[in-house]
Amino acid sequence: MTTQKPSTTRRTTTKKITNQAQPARKKATPNKKDLKKTAPKKRAPRKKATSKKKSKGFSALLKRLTVRAIKWCFLIGLLASIPFCLWVWWLDHEVVETFAGQKWQVPSEVYSAPIVLRSGDPWVKKDLEVLLSESGYRFGRNSQEIGWAARSKTKISAHLRPYRDHTGEHGSARRIFSFQNGRLNIQTVSGDPISQATLEPQLIGHLFGGNTEGREILTHNQLPQTLITTLIAIEDRDFYQHFGISITGIARAVWVNFVEGERRQGGSTLTQQLVKNMYLSAERTYTRKLTEVIMAILLEYHFSKEDILTAYMNEVYLAQFGNKAIHGFAAASKHFFGRPLNELNVAEYALLVGMVKGPSLYNPNRNPERAKKRRDTVLKVLYEQGLLSEKLYSDAKSLSLETVNERKARTLFADYLDLVSFQLAKDFEKQILATENLKVYTGLSIRAQEAAVKAIRRQVALLEKGDKHLKGLQGAVVVTDSVNGQVKAIVGSSSSVYSGFNRALGAVRPIGSLVKPPLYMMAIATGEFTWLSQLNDEKKRYKIGNEIWQPENYDRKVHGAVPMYYALAKSYNLATLDLAEKLGFDRLGDGLRKLGVKRPFTMRPAVALGALELSPFEVARVYQPIASMGQSSQLGIVAGVLNSQGKVLKQFASKSNVPFTDAVLASTLDSMTKVASVGTARRAQEELPNLRFAAKTGTTNEQRDSWFVGITGDYSTTVWLGADNNKPLSITGGTGAQRVWIDLMKQLNPKSLVSTLPEGVKRFQINPDEYAIAADRCENKETLSFLEGTEPQTTTSCLWPF
Repeated sequence: MTTQKPSTTRRTTTKKITNQAQPARKKATPNKKDLKKTAPKKRAPRKKATSKKKSKGFSALLKRLTVRAIKWCFLIGLLASIPFCLWVWWLDHEVVETFAGQKWQVPSEVYSAPIVLRSGDPWVKKDLEVLLSESGYRFGRNSQEIGWAARSKTKISAHLRPYRDHTGEHGSARRIFSFQNGRLNIQTVSGDPISQATLEPQLIGHLFGGNTEGREILTHNQLPQTLITTLIAIEDRDFYQHFGISITGIARAVWVNFVEGERRQGGSTLTQQLVKNMYLSAERTYTRKLTEVIMAILLEYHFSKEDILTAYMNEVYLAQFGNKAIHGFAAASKHFFGRPLNELNVAEYALLVGMVKGPSLYNPNRNPERAKKRRDTVLKVLYEQGLLSEKLYSDAKSLSLETVNERKARTLFADYLDLVSFQLAKDFEKQILATENLKVYTGLSIRAQEAAVKAIRRQVALLEKGDKHLKGLQGAVVVTDSVNGQVKAIVGSSSSVYSGFNRALGAVRPIGSLVKPPLYMMAIATGEFTWLSQLNDEKKRYKIGNEIWQPENYDRKVHGAVPMYYALAKSYNLATLDLAEKLGFDRLGDGLRKLGVKRPFTMRPAVALGALELSPFEVARVYQPIASMGQSSQLGIVAGVLNSQGKVLKQFASKSNVPFTDAVLASTLDSMTKVASVGTARRAQEELPNLRFAAKTGTTNEQRDSWFVGITGDYSTTVWLGADNNKPLSITGGTGAQRVWIDLMKQLNPKSLVSTLPEGVKRFQINPDEYAIAADRCENKETLSFLEGTEPQTTTSCLWPF
């Protein structure tokens, strides 16, 4: 043991020395023999050490270069990733800011007034069926579901929709409608009679301004589950599993489309499609696709599946109508079917989802056959995935495409929308109206608007057919609620195509004899005149500047002394001038301004015969106090405005500020009924024998303008016909505009004027010849209204003396 340890130590020490102390070993001098023997052996190790040194040096250099290369690559990669990271950071900011904030600029929606159906109103069953159908109600075997109606030979049952407007919330209700002797009778399902039922306001248009997108925003809870299921089945089966992109979805879409020979499924996820629609352009480049993928992942990271799905269903583009792009399933439902989204059936959902693939290609109004084939393909996918039973699949496939014609709606309501824009411009900025999704509720009556459009087009066509010189005849109609002044209908043209020129607002023309009732009313208001006061209907001459003006009656005759009511009914010009002279022309001018004539004019004799230029809308405003007997003096267009959260921003109330008493206004209206019974509107009375109404015809010089004002218990209507180039016509107020009014009233079945008069005025049977109150037995008598204290103080029994 003792002899071995030194030996081991020696060897180790020697190895270390050999490796570390080579210079000390050179001092030993070996002999020649040993030198000869060991010399070759010593040279060989020196050569091997040199090779190893070279190998180690190359390896070290390679290692150093590799390390340096890795460092530089890392550094370069790090530097290069900074712009990429900044780009991703910017994309993340864009995704969050846009998606979390206001995603869309949505134009304001304009709605009609609720349609109020009252028991006792004149209605026929067919008219109510048409109204329900045009309001989007579906007829079936029962009316248990909201938006459905049923009918028998004598009755209609309907489940009326709930709605919200500026007056508050209104619930749904089932109502039974029956018709007895042309009168409406309304009951509950249990048979209890009720006074009225209300159909919800109808969407009539949008206020676009600079925005040309039509959209209706829904929350996730408002999305129908059937639609969600259909969309996911067709466009993204892995929607609830993927993180923005789906590899399996892409593979499955490729396989399915290859097998079927057509594109039945898409490779992009709904998230990717939403990113493309909301953030990106339609260009097809690798950069755009990479951007889409990254943004889709970021969107999924920040927001829930429900948020993404809701945004997609509000954003997806589905149709183009004129300059308006239809976005979202809710807006498309109204556009194509005229009904809320939650009332569609599975076939209609399938049609809308199928259109996602190609909105223009599968538009049912343009390509019905192609659209139906695409719808059936979607239904087949649902059936194959077990989402539809065989019966539902078969029933849905058998349904035909039933869509509404929105072009008709645009033509029907365009003139009224002009009026809405005009009024709202006073209270709201144009940009707000075009982008803030306000809900604007108006006084428009769908029924009255449709009737007015039909009446003027139909009668103008007949007039043109009867006289070729009337070719190009134009016209306008303004219908107001005779009580509250709400504008129920506006027609600005007799053409079937909207021209952009609204004659109801823009055609400023002489009003002719329509000026006479206000002038006669001013005479009654003085208390110095009654409807029996005598006027001199005789020729007159007036010097106007250097010219002599000599007016005449329409029949070119003079009629001597005539009572006021008769002069008004017959529209005698010369008698009217006699009254104007007695009252004073300046006094009459002031009275017209107080009635609402805001357009500047100079009161001269010709103005008393209608040389006063107003638009049909302005004429309607002048007559509103008379029609309402003082209850309203202004015309109402917009009733209320709500913001997108349902808060009332503006509520418009009818105004009554008339410088005449209710008694004077009522007496004037009552006297205007004589125009129908003995005057220039007798034809209307013959056509509507059971209707009590007030009227006035108007014709201007050389028959350039034909006017008619008719007032019933529920409507005050102004009609104008004329040529845009102001040429003479072959029609008068009685033979032109009156025909339009008769046609309109036959469609509306209006109520008669009420027979009651307000306090301060009463009716009396009068013998005009004796200026006395006549007994019932008198043959020559007229019923006239008198302000209290101005009626005749004597009576006559009409007995012959023996």
